[in-house]
Amino acid sequence: MLYKKVLPALLVLTFAVYFIASYKGPESGVLTSVNSVNMDKYWRAKEVKVEEGQFKLEKNSASITSRFRLRNFEMYFRMKTTNGAMGQLNFATAKSYDVKNFRGYTVMINNSDYSTGNAQKTGSLSKIRNNFVRTAEDNEWFDLTVSVDGSHIEVSVNGKMISEYDEPLNPKRIERLTGMILSRSFISLRKANDQGEIVVAEMKIKPNTEKSSRAILAVKADTLTDVIDSLNQREFPLIDFHVHLKGGLTMDQACQHARANGLCYGVAANCGLKFPVTSDSTLNIYLSSIKKEPVFKAMQCEGREWVTLFTPEAVAGFDYIFTDAMTWTDHQGRRMRLWMPDETFVENDQQFMDMLVGKIEAVMEGEPVDIYVNPTFLPAQLAPRYDELWTAERMDRVVDVLMRNQVALEINARYKIPSIAFIKKAKAAGVKFSFGTNNVKNDDLYRLEYGLKVIKEVGLTADDIFMPRAKGERKILKKGLPAKVTG
Repeated sequence: MLYKKVLPALLVLTFAVYFIASYKGPESGVLTSVNSVNMDKYWRAKEVKVEEGQFKLEKNSASITSRFRLRNFEMYFRMKTTNGAMGQLNFATAKSYDVKNFRGYTVMINNSDYSTGNAQKTGSLSKIRNNFVRTAEDNEWFDLTVSVDGSHIEVSVNGKMISEYDEPLNPKRIERLTGMILSRSFISLRKANDQGEIVVAEMKIKPNTEKSSRAILAVKADTLTDVIDSLNQREFPLIDFHVHLKGGLTMDQACQHARANGLCYGVAANCGLKFPVTSDSTLNIYLSSIKKEPVFKAMQCEGREWVTLFTPEAVAGFDYIFTDAMTWTDHQGRRMRLWMPDETFVENDQQFMDMLVGKIEAVMEGEPVDIYVNPTFLPAQLAPRYDELWTAERMDRVVDVLMRNQVALEINARYKIPSIAFIKKAKAAGVKFSFGTNNVKNDDLYRLEYGLKVIKEVGLTADDIFMPRAKGERKILKKGLPAKVTG
């Protein structure tokens, strides 16, 4: 019976020895440059120009493909894209690219502005850990590093990790993506459109032909993870646009939480009277401090006085801006903050609701914001009667003002608002949506549970989701600021 135990081990050992002996690529464990000297020996170039030591991929499907197969490796690029260029780094893939029968993984290369070109940006591990944040810009050199160690994949841009993924033993894939698994196979860099060009100044690879010591884990039974993974595979933009660095939460912790859970984050500064950011100078200091972070840069416009504190040019430095209607002055001149019981005055329920709807209309009409957050929030004494007080007529008025002013409606995970009925009305009217947590601590980011419920019940699609405007199209620059405080 001993042979039954020894034989499988001998087969594994024989296969490993054959694998290492038959490997014909660059030296294992050594970081080797891709250049004109080793191009024909190790690589296949298709429609690639070589000028002054640089590789230029201009035509759609221009490519550099390895002649050797690898499973574990580190790969480094120093490259830039010119206007509109888009590319892919494919690994664990076939020798020839076939869009209909693609296997392996894709890292996106795309530095186009928001709302132009493909929504996924450089560093996105496409359909697995989708990244929608611009991590580099056209016409600027950037560094891209991709590594595979056993089941672990990492993608970094300019030294910041953008995507991270551990392929489980039994990965669940939608039907057309069953070939998206790691394997000992080819690596290729290819141009993916006819616009611009990809210029590669440096391209290096470090093969590792030894078996990884990383353990490969089975998928844990988690319905929510299944939902998130399926949506990512369908390229649905799971973006939490409303995250705060509060309660001890650091930028690194937020980014790690996003990577681990297949989400993308927008981190917002609180800007307004008696808040951390109160002027152009403090705004610019804040923006400079997070410039290199792989998150959307968001401005939460606090209170109504914010419009008197900043200039449009400074505000336009953010990817998008948002506000709520939780701070305003009532008909008796009392400044209210609806989440503070001691600062909220409700003498007559119906009168209060009519006043609230009027304030929402004034804010969304007058202030050049992109997203209405914490939407339809009611103070504690009225919240239990949400469905009664948010009548069809009141919902219609809010939906109408959002549509007229192209303001997206946040689906808020913390408060679980707006209601499903409200969201259905907004979708029918053509309103765009965003997801937002509005966390207050370092342990309450969770995983957009309410948003995932809405996607299923309302039937939201990727086309329903808000995306930031391109720099030259930002609403603050086109609309400007109101001449006076709106509420």
